[in-house]
Amino acid sequence: MTRPKNPEAAEREARLQEAITAVLNNEYTCHTAATVFNVPRRTLYDRVKGNKKPRNQAHEPNQNLTHMEEKELVRWITRLTISGFPPRYATLQQLAEIIRNRRVKEAGDGEVQVTVFNKIGEQWVRRFIARHSELSSIRPRSIDVSRLKDPSPERLQRWFDDLEKVLVEFNIKPKNMYNMDESGFAIGEKEAGRCIINAEVRQQFQAKPGRQEWVTVVECICADTSVVPPLVIFKAQNLSTEWIPASIHGHWRFNCNSKGWTSNEHGLD
Repeated sequence: MTRPKNPEAAEREARLQEAITAVLNNEYTCHTAATVFNVPRRTLYDRVKGNKKPRNQAHEPNQNLTHMEEKELVRWITRLTISGFPPRYATLQQLAEIIRNRRVKEAGDGEVQVTVFNKIGEQWVRRFIARHSELSSIRPRSIDVSRLKDPSPERLQRWFDDLEKVLVEFNIKPKNMYNMDESGFAIGEKEAGRCIINAEVRQQFQAKPGRQEWVTVVECICADTSVVPPLVIFKAQNLSTEWIPASIHGHWRFNCNSKGWTSNEHGLD
């Protein structure tokens, strides 16, 4: 199994990096920096002189990928996390395999020889995540790609500002404010698999091409927290009682439509 991440070791390494930067910028001597940043003096001396590498780089010759190659993978995962398309385990493993198999080395006669490596093992991804504290493994929630790309802080703020103006102008109370939404989903749609994200990026959604509207649900809620029972619409000519569970929460209503979406009749219902 992969070793759990050690928060104390990560914090100590961060302080050590700050101390090294301070010494290289001539802000402190090694002796003073070791005291200020509370790091081992001998380790700081060795790291400044280049005699000792960080733990995540010390065993680089024995790793499948170099430290720089892994940092590029972390940067790639970060970009995908922000865009809403975090990679799965298999995707990351395949990409690492491609990177490693494309390595070349210069032969003595100047010819280029392709270096052959053993296939990356199944546990490599877990060890890779453990080596980079900013990465995390999650099971993301799905969201429409349009909802992920279109919103912006400026657009959302403008919408809330306009809403506040309308509420003040017409003296609208919470009990008179309702929001109705029509949501579609596919029966038996599988849950998203585990993906790898940059945990420092507050994004845990995974975009999907669009909805499969096999079943439509109309929901309505009031700003005073009261709700109207939801209406579930099946895509069918006739409603079968077998589709409705024996125990229903609250006063849910069920109906059907040959096309699978709402109409005036369903709105009245």
